[in-house]
Amino acid sequence: MIPELTMNVLTTGFGHVGTATIDKKSYHTDTMGVTVDQQNDTISCFVKSSIAEEFLKNVNETKKISFYLGLETHEAYNFKGTLIETYDLGSEELSQSENFRKSFIDKMKSMGLPEDGIKKIFGNPPDKGLKFKVEKIFKQTPGPEAGQELSF
Repeated sequence: MIPELTMNVLTTGFGHVGTATIDKKSYHTDTMGVTVDQQNDTISCFVKSSIAEEFLKNVNETKKISFYLGLETHEAYNFKGTLIETYDLGSEELSQSENFRKSFIDKMKSMGLPEDGIKKIFGNPPDKGLKFKVEKIFKQTPGPEAGQELSF
């Protein structure tokens, strides 16, 4: 089961999802929301296909995902796993993403970043979900435990 200690970051954090090609060239894209099935060790993250074309092509080929999420307090985790499916987002997920994006924009504005720049990417909704099976979790919070694998 995905550890409870990661749930706050999973439900309120922000980050990106990555993959690599067969020849190890990396691709990533920003995420704009997430759902978690803690019992079945699956995560679905939301991306915008218009800015993730190469990433989506490669993740659908290799099926390997590395999902990094963090909080502005620097608490962070990396979830690694295998893609189960890529799908079109439904109304419930789009609503979750709207709440996430509004919160993200507000946080970035409070740090002094210009709203127009933030909204260029986060002002419009994502359209794809990436559901993957979590196989490994690593703590990424800076400090003596950074890089440690979490048991689950």
